[in-house]
Amino acid sequence: MKTSIKNSALFATALVAGVFAVGNAFTEHFTTNNNVASAIPTVVITAQRMNEEQKIVFDAEEFRMQTVVISARHLTMQEKMTMDRDEQDNAQRLAAATNHRTSI
Repeated sequence: MKTSIKNSALFATALVAGVFAVGNAFTEHFTTNNNVASAIPTVVITAQRMNEEQKIVFDAEEFRMQTVVISARHLTMQEKMTMDRDEQDNAQRLAAATNHRTSI
């Protein structure tokens, strides 16, 4: 089958457009997933440390259902900015420590 230059150019254009479309779909997929992962809030659970006597009493008691109360409130813009800045500082410190370890 003979193909003309016009048909070859049309086929090449369609192929390039298809490659760009697939690349764009993968880029959007991974970008969207990263944004979703970073939008998930973190929960920090703290508890009072038990001394030896409290541990013995706790172990001696019969098993009972534990109740966990989780409460939250909306942060102000200032609090959000402070938390973001703290997270960035921690990430920079971790990166610096990792770079220092790999350079040794």
